[in-house]
Amino acid sequence: MSGGNEFRFFLSRDINLPVTFRVKNLEGALPPKRSPNPEIDHAVEERKAELCVECSLYIDGAPFGLPTRTRLESAGPPYFWNELVTLSTKYRDLTAHSQLALTVWDVSCGKEEGLIGGATILLFSSKKQLKTGKQKLRLWQGKEADGSFPTNTRGKVLLVTCYAGGYNFQIGHESNDDFGYLQICF
Repeated sequence: MSGGNEFRFFLSRDINLPVTFRVKNLEGALPPKRSPNPEIDHAVEERKAELCVECSLYIDGAPFGLPTRTRLESAGPPYFWNELVTLSTKYRDLTAHSQLALTVWDVSCGKEEGLIGGATILLFSSKKQLKTGKQKLRLWQGKEADGSFPTNTRGKVLLVTCYAGGYNFQIGHESNDDFGYLQICF
């Protein structure tokens, strides 16, 4: 084959590199903050949310390795991390049922109140190919991402950006929901 039409395929068991992905940004409106006393809700000062994304790897429904968190982001909305996350797990350790669980937390309030939402994405397609490119996931509001198989917080991929022949193609659709969408890039 000549030119840029050459393709190379690798088995994941042959890749001795750590699992790496980029947490890009969070789009959409956050749920309103609730006051402990609804009568004085209007008098509560608006706190600025400080968000981070907790990333956990699950293999065949079991946690694998330690969870990792992004840095705090408080300049939003939209919240923008553009942070490269490297897990201690290597690609060769993954199975076809490996999942990445992503939970967005607001650390400016307590654990129960700080949960924004979560989503879980399979790392391999139904054809057992490692997913690549930009993935825009719909968060499940008020739910922590779980790694059970099958998961209860499946990240509905709304937008996939593909790169072919030097052009960017966006496949998918936007929802009318205005709650959060988390963009990650493999």
